[in-house]
Amino acid sequence: MGYRSVMMGALTGLGLMSGLPVAMAQNPAMLSPHAIVAATPGARLAGYLNFCIGNGLAQHDEATPLLVALIEKTNAVPPDEKGNMDYAYGTAGVLHPGTPERARLTDLDISQRRDLCAQAVQKAGMGA
Repeated sequence: MGYRSVMMGALTGLGLMSGLPVAMAQNPAMLSPHAIVAATPGARLAGYLNFCIGNGLAQHDEATPLLVALIEKTNAVPPDEKGNMDYAYGTAGVLHPGTPERARLTDLDISQRRDLCAQAVQKAGMGA
């Protein structure tokens, strides 16, 4: 069983791929950035918020409390400083970890980045 099979099984098992077309579920590189943010786990969402705040793509005073809450909830920045790869990927703006494409938020134009950051803030505000 290859990495992709294990990854797809894990994503499907977690319900992260439900409701997506079969072709997209079998190839995460086909997912739209909006679908990725919608399905992203909490620690990576915290990383995306960190990316958005640091790059001026989200309101600091609105997004920072959400970021702090997600970090606490998901242990995205553990006290032992060993780190959390989901948080690191999100902070780096990586949309497709584990794929050769490794598309990033910085590959998108500014309006698309702002739109995705607004989506991340909204999702975090709903208790993601």
